[in-house]
Amino acid sequence: MQEECAEPLPMHKGFLDIDGKLLHYARQGKGPPLVMLHAAPCSLRVLEPLQAEWGANFTTFAFDLPGFGMSEMLEKPDLTTADLADAVASGIHMLRLSRVMVYGRHTGAGVAVELALRHPDLCSFVLTDGFPVFAKPYTEERLAEYLTPIEPSWDGGHLTWAWFRYREQHMFWPWDKPLLSQRADTDLPDIDFLYRGATELLTASETYVRVYSSAFRHAGLGMISEVKVPVIYGNRPGDSQYKTVPLYPETATVQIFPRDHQAAAVEELATLRRHAPEVETPPHREPVLGDELSRDYVTTSRGAVHFRCASMGKDSIPTIFLPDLPGGIDLHLEEIEALAGEGPVLAIDTWGNGHSILPAEEQVSIEVWVDQLNEIIDQVRFGKIDIYAHGTSAAIAVEFSLRYPQRVRHITFRSPPAIEMEDRISFAAAYAPDISPEWAGGNFLKLWHHMRDQELWWPWNQRTTANARCTEPRIDPQWLHRRAVILLRQPAHYRCIWQTLLQYPLLDRLWTMDSSCKLVSDPQDLFAFAAEGAGIALRVAPKRA
Repeated sequence: MQEECAEPLPMHKGFLDIDGKLLHYARQGKGPPLVMLHAAPCSLRVLEPLQAEWGANFTTFAFDLPGFGMSEMLEKPDLTTADLADAVASGIHMLRLSRVMVYGRHTGAGVAVELALRHPDLCSFVLTDGFPVFAKPYTEERLAEYLTPIEPSWDGGHLTWAWFRYREQHMFWPWDKPLLSQRADTDLPDIDFLYRGATELLTASETYVRVYSSAFRHAGLGMISEVKVPVIYGNRPGDSQYKTVPLYPETATVQIFPRDHQAAAVEELATLRRHAPEVETPPHREPVLGDELSRDYVTTSRGAVHFRCASMGKDSIPTIFLPDLPGGIDLHLEEIEALAGEGPVLAIDTWGNGHSILPAEEQVSIEVWVDQLNEIIDQVRFGKIDIYAHGTSAAIAVEFSLRYPQRVRHITFRSPPAIEMEDRISFAAAYAPDISPEWAGGNFLKLWHHMRDQELWWPWNQRTTANARCTEPRIDPQWLHRRAVILLRQPAHYRCIWQTLLQYPLLDRLWTMDSSCKLVSDPQDLFAFAAEGAGIALRVAPKRA
């Protein structure tokens, strides 16, 4: 199998509007369409290794179930598995797919079978991995115990709680019964797998209880006889659902796959290939740049770049919005909407930030971001642009304008870090913590208190009266949690991004600027104190943002 798919095919990502709610998906591969549905409380990211392996045989479409990942929650007071299946069916229709094969794991397996039951015209075959079956129904009291709400706490303790909560469910079943009799019959997954699951749980902190509980309320065994589409109910030793195999009716086709995940993937692929229909898959849909504030991806040579855009129909020069880094455009929605009131705006997540994923082994750099921006402008066929650079992204705006002066009409800087330093390299190296995953979960607290202390002191690690910031601190747990969820997505780049940007001689470079520039600042901005010096270098007076 590895020889067949040594070079993974490009991955395309996108959003579908389902009754006013966005459904997020990732497409990879070639061949007949294969819809893939993840377990709770994860997202489609857990399916990416399978997409890369199976892409030589199928065009895979992995969906974030509503309320997980980047898919929005459905407006259903009592959400059911059927509701989730209907949303996925709508997505399949919008992608113009037919006779799809469906692969689902745990919660996704329940949705897959419900999809086949309710929409048999769309499905040709279903393969499940751990179809949810429960010997007796969960009471509402038991569900409330099992599905603990996540409430952001001022000290960041909810982050480590989520880490150990997700880790525990791979050690005990159920997770909240840490007894020898409940010990899981499987190896603990590697730290990166657990970290991804924990961060996805935190991402869905406001919705996961409603979506996850639908799997426990689902009919399970009671619906099997009603499904007319061929279904193979797969299971593996070591899985929490393996003990349910004897409960299946004789009419159900059950297949036991190997305990080893890689070996199981090989056999699952062989099973899917035996049932593959002869059907063509339509080409990837290109993003639409509309007038309403919306989000999508543009495909570049390095992968999918997440963007938000608005007012693209207005006849004026578009503004490229660059977010404060490390960070992402999801933290700047009010700013983006305000800019859209003036004209077209395209906001992008730069590599290693937000939802523009840069592999952990690759390095961020000003050059990489400048090249990314240039390629995106070519992809969307913009001519001249304006740039709005929030905070630390000023470095990208400066370098882009110096390299491509013919492409830039005007730059607005918001509180750029135009600060003088005696030893810029040493300062940058010591500024930010390494938040790479740790078995004890300490990386979560490192990030939380780095964010929190930045609101209280400058620099954050000089905790003295002389270094105290004189603005109302933004340390509300909900505000910090929203930022943490974005920053935790790509932990390998967090410290490096800070180093790269703080090492950049921004103040010196601003003196060389001859582009039309504007400077705005808000007292609460991290680098608001540097606005006056930036204004002198740019020969403009700073204005209130």
